[in-house]
Amino acid sequence: MTAPELPAVACDRSFARVAAIAAIVSAPLAAGNLAAMLAAVHFDISGMTNPLVLLHAGRAAAPLWRWSMVLDIFGYYLLIVPLVLLLRTCLRYRGRGWADLFSFCLLAYCLIGAIGGAVLAAALPALIRQYAAIPAHRVALQAVFTGYTDGVYRGLWNLLEELLAGVGWIGVGAALRLRHRRLGLVSIVLGAACLVDSAGTALGIDAIASAGLTAYLVLAPVWACWLGAGLLRAPAAGTVAAEPWRAGRAAAREEAATHAAANRAEGHSA
Repeated sequence: MTAPELPAVACDRSFARVAAIAAIVSAPLAAGNLAAMLAAVHFDISGMTNPLVLLHAGRAAAPLWRWSMVLDIFGYYLLIVPLVLLLRTCLRYRGRGWADLFSFCLLAYCLIGAIGGAVLAAALPALIRQYAAIPAHRVALQAVFTGYTDGVYRGLWNLLEELLAGVGWIGVGAALRLRHRRLGLVSIVLGAACLVDSAGTALGIDAIASAGLTAYLVLAPVWACWLGAGLLRAPAAGTVAAEPWRAGRAAAREEAATHAAANRAEGHSA
């Protein structure tokens, strides 16, 4: 898989470089998130979908879980915010309303996801330690733990953020696919995986939700790293999706010229 050639638009090149570096850095942090999360549950894969495995993993799981959530906040969410803002600017040739809608969805995904990660980083380690240290309170602690995890996993993350992310990535992918076919296709597949996760969660079908979640966890860092690498390899004059931007502006100028010519012709005939 090679990075696409991403030529220029009239954007701030320094911001584009920061967005590219942040996107590339997000990929290893996302991988670190998954590694720390699995280490916290002793590499029990069922712990990815059943949070109670984490609660029963013992005191040693608490710091690993906290670090996994810190890595999650940056690896899957905050470090792609500059990239989303850049895409909003560069894809507005497709229509300002659509570009704003899709970028808003992805920005909302970043914000909601980071909030969920911060909540779990703060709340769960203390519950894990208390569960291991105070057997008499385990029933109550498990109830509190389940409340936190269901609220974030099944509410903020898998239901809400994945719905918004799915709409955003499919829209961005449709715009990119005109000139960067493979990157656009990966974006659409990533968005579809998010919608599958959201739909499975809404319907209460864990097998469907898990399939979509797994595809998302793999493809999201790939997407960010691919776009970031393409930005760094772009000519010094610009950033992402410039060819379609220029094509879109040229088409708009041609359309305006056509309308002007038609208006002149009508004026002469009158």
